[in-house]
Amino acid sequence: MRKKVKKRRNRYGASSVFLGIVLSAVILIECTFLTFVWELDYNIKVNNAVDAQIESIMCEYNRQLFDVYGIYAFTMNAVDDDIYRKALLACGYEEGPVLDLGGYKKVDSKALRDAINMYYSYRGTGIALIQIADAFSEIIEEFINLGVLKKLKEYTSSPAAGYVTEIIQGSEKIAEWFEKAGDALNIKDYENDLDTFDQFKKILGGKDNDLKDLSFNIGLKDMKPGIKLIDGLIELHGSLGKADFKLLTHVLEANYFSYNFDCYLKQEIDASINGTSFSDIHGKSSDDAEYILTGLAGAKSIAAVNFFLTQALTGSNFLKDYLDKDFRAKVDVVSKILSAIIAAVSEGTVEIDYRIITVALIFLIATFQAAKDIGTLRKGERVKLYETKGKKAITAGYRDFLFLFMQVVPDPLMEKRALLILERDYGELYQGLTGSASTAFKKIEVSRNYALYG
Repeated sequence: MRKKVKKRRNRYGASSVFLGIVLSAVILIECTFLTFVWELDYNIKVNNAVDAQIESIMCEYNRQLFDVYGIYAFTMNAVDDDIYRKALLACGYEEGPVLDLGGYKKVDSKALRDAINMYYSYRGTGIALIQIADAFSEIIEEFINLGVLKKLKEYTSSPAAGYVTEIIQGSEKIAEWFEKAGDALNIKDYENDLDTFDQFKKILGGKDNDLKDLSFNIGLKDMKPGIKLIDGLIELHGSLGKADFKLLTHVLEANYFSYNFDCYLKQEIDASINGTSFSDIHGKSSDDAEYILTGLAGAKSIAAVNFFLTQALTGSNFLKDYLDKDFRAKVDVVSKILSAIIAAVSEGTVEIDYRIITVALIFLIATFQAAKDIGTLRKGERVKLYETKGKKAITAGYRDFLFLFMQVVPDPLMEKRALLILERDYGELYQGLTGSASTAFKKIEVSRNYALYG
């Protein structure tokens, strides 16, 4: 009988195989997990490095730009990847993904508006409104009550304006005009008033006034631009009582651009709102506020501002002369002669009330008086605008007038011009940027913007 041999199975071998299978799975899972953890840790380190680099760039905002203008902004000079590299090296990574910096957000008009609103939030938002109300409202009210603009507009739109200019500023003598009038006008009827007429002709003809020292002149017919300016100021005056946020923003911007940018005044007697000398900003004196106001550069901007100054100062001088009954009576004499000559020479086709001519002549005389005031303003001194009984005289300086004129300039124009000046002095200004770096499994992206601009 054949002996049956039993095969003995080794239970330890089966266990080893089983354990090997289980452990291989565990090792695979553990390695995958470790790789995931390592990758996650690496991504966090890269993200932190990118974030640190962006924060570092944002921290390099121009301190003077903020102190003087209240604007947070950095320039390309602050952009590099040094902090990013050092942050990775501190974590043990000598090499890392390339840092890509881009998505730069420039300081635009909206950002400038936000900065201006914040700038005045700690200086008092009522500063500009108080100035416009106290310094110019009474003058504007008088112009409205006296109907001055209506009379000036009637004068400038009438053919009589041309006749007045020819008679007053021409080389022909008054007797020659009476001869032109013929039998319709007798010079003997006006003999007692001709001396007064000759005195005014000398003044109004430009032979005895201070405008010769300025780079512009105002003709008897050329009053329309000044009227337009006064019209705009009256319209603004009428809206000041309204609780309009847009109006408040406009007034604040006008104040900001008028008092915080370099202007015609010498740098030794002038400075920004916070007292910084403009020589510390751009060295050579620059007519920046005038450019923001007019859009013109150099001598052209100064000439335009001189013209505006003439109109504003003419307004205050006009009121002083017009409300002087004795002075107005003398001008009435001249106006009656002019009115009579014009009616006669034109054979009755051009007739104008002598009182309208009186307003025009006093307006022009006030223009000549304004020339002296302009000289005072350009020295950095203040001039008296208006004085009423029982009240303190209202005075104003050069920048006060710039502020007045800025009221009629649209915000977008002021903002655009101001940004050009700031970029000239500080370079292109940025309010935010984006940094990105791509690892093996993920693209890391970090964007930052100054909270001031939302």
